[in-house]
Amino acid sequence: MKIRLLAIIFIAFFIGKAYSQENAQKDSVKTTSYSFLIMDNPQQLYTMRQFNENYLSAYRLVVRGLDHNIKPYYSLLVQFAAGIITMPLTHEEGHRSILTAENIGSVSQPYFNSKGAAYVKGVRDTTLIALRNAKLPTYIRLHTAGLESDYMLVRRMENYSAFEKDESNKYVIEYAYRKLSHFYYYFSSLIPSLGFEHDEETDELERDIVGHDVYGAIRHLHRPNMEFYRYTKYEDLTNEEEDFVKRVGYRSLLNLITPFVIGKNNFEVTSSINANFGFGYTMSPFGDFIDENLWLSFHDKLNIHTYFRQFQNRDNWFYGGGINLVDYPVHDKVVLNLSGHVWQQPQNLDFNASSAFWGGSGDAMLRYKLINKSKNESFDYLSFDIGLGYKTYGYLPEELYFDETFSLRFGTTLSLK
Repeated sequence: MKIRLLAIIFIAFFIGKAYSQENAQKDSVKTTSYSFLIMDNPQQLYTMRQFNENYLSAYRLVVRGLDHNIKPYYSLLVQFAAGIITMPLTHEEGHRSILTAENIGSVSQPYFNSKGAAYVKGVRDTTLIALRNAKLPTYIRLHTAGLESDYMLVRRMENYSAFEKDESNKYVIEYAYRKLSHFYYYFSSLIPSLGFEHDEETDELERDIVGHDVYGAIRHLHRPNMEFYRYTKYEDLTNEEEDFVKRVGYRSLLNLITPFVIGKNNFEVTSSINANFGFGYTMSPFGDFIDENLWLSFHDKLNIHTYFRQFQNRDNWFYGGGINLVDYPVHDKVVLNLSGHVWQQPQNLDFNASSAFWGGSGDAMLRYKLINKSKNESFDYLSFDIGLGYKTYGYLPEELYFDETFSLRFGTTLSLK
């Protein structure tokens, strides 16, 4: 992860201020849930989804503690300072999770070094070359997985906001940092002077696995068989690849088209219906995709997030979408989350393919309340969570395998008043 922090910190301050002002008198969260995944698919520590889920729950718990013990102004200052350190954590874990799923050992170094970069390192060139030659889509995803992780982390926080699952001041700084760093990585790729310019380290085990995520992915999409090296610079790109950088950079502006960035959690459509919307954009293992998201809440009980998705490889468009039922109380002791996804993607996840295949995924997570009575006024319940999923062949963000998979995961949720 290589970014220029000053601009992100500056803009994050204003997003944080906007959220605080917009929602200072509007947050009416009665209970807040903090979910943790103990085991996911594959059964290795940590998957992308697992790290994102656990990180964000831990982050919100820490902020809750800060807000209960120090003044809100000082809490925001601590969050701004801590965000500089924590911002690369999930991004680098996204990269690392792809290697782990391929049984490739690596070392995550998720803190900015003197070059302004955070690394995943400890992998030899021969290992990366073998991965590129045998599994090109996975190798492309190795570049884009950090941005994919950031994208899905933002999605989680937008769910919190739209469905009022937590007070927005508990994660607004994290949201601002993550939203802006994701956008900035893509958009700044249009400006070569902001790129990743230093040379590869002499010791290959000290090198970042991919260098500049965007330039590296684009170069290997277009020229997968060219001479191998990790740190792609803008000057290394062909004219066609430079055009693809423009496509990526300008489409990233879509991530800013949402009321969330100005502190608007949702809109009251009727007395019983709240809604919000937003666009999204990020790269995929065979190109990129655009999302149109819609959040609907009925009677503060039935919470639905749905999206429509357009994939593109080099020249061809493919379509998909999905729907998620969020925290539906089916019983006094049972809460249900359901999701379904369908997609059309290029054959073999190939950047150049014009033919397509159809696939899909279904997932259910059941939360059973083990303890929901306590003398502690702030305690609501502690649950045991179990999830089952099935996915056909294809790419789905946060799912680490492209192949058909059945998955089992479990965890726990702490709910506080």
